[in-house]
Amino acid sequence: MHPFSTVTLGIFVAGYITARWDLVTRLYELVLFAAEYGVVAHNVEFHLKSGTFFRSGPHSPSRIYDLCGHSSMHVLGVANVASQTEVDPSWVCAKTSIHSQYPRIACAKASSVQLILYDRPHPKGMQYISLNPIALALGDKGSFPDDVTSGEDDSEEAKHAAANKENRRKLMEKLKQHSIIKRVPSARDKALPKIVNQVNWSWELEQVLQHNVGRLGPRPKRGLSVSERVVESATTMRNYVLVQLWTLLSVYLFPIVQQAFILVLFFHRVLAEILLIILEFRAKPGYAALKDISATAQQIEIRLQQFCYWPMQYVTLRQRKANWASVTTSHPDYIRFYNSLWLVANDVIIGMAVGSYIIEHKEWVADQIRDLLRVYTVEALQSGISWLMDWPAGLKLNGELAAFLGDLFLWVIDYWSSKLQPP
Repeated sequence: MHPFSTVTLGIFVAGYITARWDLVTRLYELVLFAAEYGVVAHNVEFHLKSGTFFRSGPHSPSRIYDLCGHSSMHVLGVANVASQTEVDPSWVCAKTSIHSQYPRIACAKASSVQLILYDRPHPKGMQYISLNPIALALGDKGSFPDDVTSGEDDSEEAKHAAANKENRRKLMEKLKQHSIIKRVPSARDKALPKIVNQVNWSWELEQVLQHNVGRLGPRPKRGLSVSERVVESATTMRNYVLVQLWTLLSVYLFPIVQQAFILVLFFHRVLAEILLIILEFRAKPGYAALKDISATAQQIEIRLQQFCYWPMQYVTLRQRKANWASVTTSHPDYIRFYNSLWLVANDVIIGMAVGSYIIEHKEWVADQIRDLLRVYTVEALQSGISWLMDWPAGLKLNGELAAFLGDLFLWVIDYWSSKLQPP
């Protein structure tokens, strides 16, 4: 087994410790190696600063270094050393035991050491730690212009809305004057966002280091055997065939499909923009648009806006693969994109289910609707008018006028009921 794979508890490689001296600020400075297996700490320091452990990595570590606030990783301690007198006093010394699952941490220059154990967030599953709640809204609705309360509209509703808006603004100004002034952030407060980024990067860091662990120390070379050469030749031939097929598809077929898809998408986008203009058109400033008076038009507008926003969201999600998965700036776009897709799919699923049910049980549904209309729009009205034609609640009315109006309304209801009957 390679010495690096036997790191004591793996805690410093995976980021399980956040201690240095008396300030919890430098999580990924702590990389320990088991000295008893012959790993020289100075050689590890050299490989960390030269970037040897990040070769063949998925991405460049510079982006993560910027978020974590360091230019490189370096060794801060050793584990299971025979004598601590030979170790730099500023290094952290860890000692493990089969009788305890936690290591014993010591540092000559440290007044106290704090050991923090945690479950590493899995960035592939979009798990991460954040100091602020995730923002899923596209923006502040108050920042958009309000065309209803424009200067050309002198209606009472517009004046009332403008007055309410001005009152809210004044109340917010008074609230700011009475708010508590925030204290000046300390060094620990400023370092907390970097520590959170380091924790989020711990899983990917462990994967990259374990993948490049063989670069530490000499790597003996040997010639391939006959069976290994046969396997290598077969693999090379298979890869050559696959590369040629992929080249044929990517050079000739893929551009044609891509251009056709772009043209179809462009046509749909133009059509969606025209429909949005129609739905948002106002004859005069302050007049209601079609989306304001129709719930169906409002739902169509929402779906058209989502359709126009999907390509930009998809491009953003494609760009997130060019960076480390622990960089969480694109997570809100990811959630919004698939949330909108689910809402549309949910509407389609419910609509198909309800439509299928109505088609399969059309006779029963028609009978139920006809019975409801007959009870509430015919029989209930007829009984009410018949009651009013007599002396209702003991009140004596004009008999001739009541009979005339009652017969008139009963005739109208009877005509209406005849239209409800099937031909």
